[in-house]
Amino acid sequence: MSFLRRLKKKKKHVPTEPVLDAGKASGLDFAAPSMIKETLPGDMTFEKTKADSYAVEVGGTITPARFFRNFFVEISSGNTWAGMLDSLIRSKQGNGDVDLVLHVQPSANDKELDDIGRRLAGLLSDISDEKDVRKIDAMRDEIADLKERQKRIRLNVERSFKVGIQVIVSAPSWSSLMKICRSLIQRFAGKSLYLRSTDGWQLSALQGVLPTAAECKHAPEHILSLESSNVSDLFPFGGGSLNHRTGVVIGKDSKGRPVMLDNWHADLVNYHMAIMARSGAGKSFFIQLFGLRSTHIGRQVGAIDWKGEYGDFCKMIGCPYIELSEHSKARLNPYDVDITELADGSQFVDIEEAANAVQATVFKMISVYDRTVLTGEVKVFIGTAIREQYADLEIDSDPENLYTVSSQEIDEQFRIHRTRKDMPILSGLFDKMQASTSDMIRQASELLRPFTKKGTMKSYSIFDGQSTVELKRAPFFAFAINRLDAEIMRPIGLFVTQNWMMERWAKKYPDVQKNMIIEECQNIFLDEDFGAVWAERAYREGRSTNTGIASVTQGLEVFTRSQAGMAAIKNSPIKIIGIQEALDIDAVRGKLALTEGEADFLVYQARKGDMLVKVDNQSVIVHVDASPHEHMMFTSDPNDPAYKERKRYIRELEAMQREA
Repeated sequence: MSFLRRLKKKKKHVPTEPVLDAGKASGLDFAAPSMIKETLPGDMTFEKTKADSYAVEVGGTITPARFFRNFFVEISSGNTWAGMLDSLIRSKQGNGDVDLVLHVQPSANDKELDDIGRRLAGLLSDISDEKDVRKIDAMRDEIADLKERQKRIRLNVERSFKVGIQVIVSAPSWSSLMKICRSLIQRFAGKSLYLRSTDGWQLSALQGVLPTAAECKHAPEHILSLESSNVSDLFPFGGGSLNHRTGVVIGKDSKGRPVMLDNWHADLVNYHMAIMARSGAGKSFFIQLFGLRSTHIGRQVGAIDWKGEYGDFCKMIGCPYIELSEHSKARLNPYDVDITELADGSQFVDIEEAANAVQATVFKMISVYDRTVLTGEVKVFIGTAIREQYADLEIDSDPENLYTVSSQEIDEQFRIHRTRKDMPILSGLFDKMQASTSDMIRQASELLRPFTKKGTMKSYSIFDGQSTVELKRAPFFAFAINRLDAEIMRPIGLFVTQNWMMERWAKKYPDVQKNMIIEECQNIFLDEDFGAVWAERAYREGRSTNTGIASVTQGLEVFTRSQAGMAAIKNSPIKIIGIQEALDIDAVRGKLALTEGEADFLVYQARKGDMLVKVDNQSVIVHVDASPHEHMMFTSDPNDPAYKERKRYIRELEAMQREA
């Protein structure tokens, strides 16, 4: 009896190991496991279950045994993206576990270039014998990718690495292990990430992750050749970055590193950008910051201001801010044309393109009141009459015919003067329509009358007459259309202004890199009269005129609702995406190639000033970083102290200008 009492008393002082995470392996399990067994298909497991695949059983201290299965990730999409493996780590598997191991070894650039060269030679040899068109296209795409990679490595833009992405799945039971493995394989196959099992080498692969084990050489088919920016995308929760080393700093990534963005980067096919975010998410702040910093590296920037947000900013930097309204002196003539210069140096005046733009403008003006009036007869007459107006002034494709030449004798010397001709105007088209013998055409002319000086609505006739704006080489300027009638004149003003900027600014200075910012661009995307005409012209001519279009709008879905929006997305290699609604993400996730992690970030995690920057196959999450003075210039929040400070500054600046 006394012996038993002593034994019980002693037991009270025996410490017991707390069960913090039942079923999970502990460090002791790996340091000194009670059992290690590589299970083959057909073997009986510890649970007396017949195995149907390869795995490893490891005896544990908490559970009798735990089952492990190893995979290596194969990337078939041809690109990586920031946080691509995050959901693999975050995934909850009940009592199962998923671990990620990255094997990274630097690779000699000369050896990598030799490998790329051999692969290119093989593809070029195979493509000449291949008959299947689909395989030929795939080979050509791979050849193009390999040549780009070859160039980046040769110029030391990127370093090459040999990388193995190992995924280890474990569970306390065979059925749980198989269930988790099937779920992961299916889920990540949808992202073009294929989990390849190390069948026959399961134990070696598991031992290779232990710090005490000898170096394990994995099979070559499990090793990927990746570049520096690709490797950074793999690290969980770190975020990737861009390979741009030129352009402007737009902010910092998740690790606090500065991110540069250059829409004239040599790898990009054109200079266009699409910026989209919910109202108040910071899209206008971003594009104004990007525009200002672009001027610091010699680029010109022009903006079309839909809401009147650029006025204070332009005043602070002393650049033109042109307000279009019946009360201002600024006027734009939609008939304006300028010289177009081709890549070979030849020049011409694109009368046909200009006439089509004027025609779209006139159709829009008439359709405001009655679209049914625009019959085939009326449309043909208007198109012909517009071209006759240019011909009447002897303006054609010859650049010399844009000018009149006169001579003047001064001090017994003759001086030759070239003066730009006046352009046709809307009133002239109205007169031609009035003179027609067709009742239908005269009826259409009456619907055009309010938009000419022969009508009585001054606010509607601001585009009838010669242009009074001369931009010269201002580093930054903005046209404000917020004072125009929102329902009728502002959409017309948006199209006329953009078209005028293409003719009198973009074409005029083809040697200068230029960014054209179009705020609230959905108003032109969705316009049935202007949308297609605008997209065809702006995105086609942008490269030839050295101009990048930055289309700014709110929702992702706006781009998918029209052909113009889809043209903007397809022709914009740079996409800047801020906070979004879940419904918008679901609608366009595939079209923008958003990963699951990127979509979740934009809906659930992004805050004001956070932007996902996608540049072709690269992506990075950036927090837009402005200096205190830049913040004061761009903030549109009236409750922000910096906003009030800016208003005081503008009042003082205007007072000084009046005194001067």
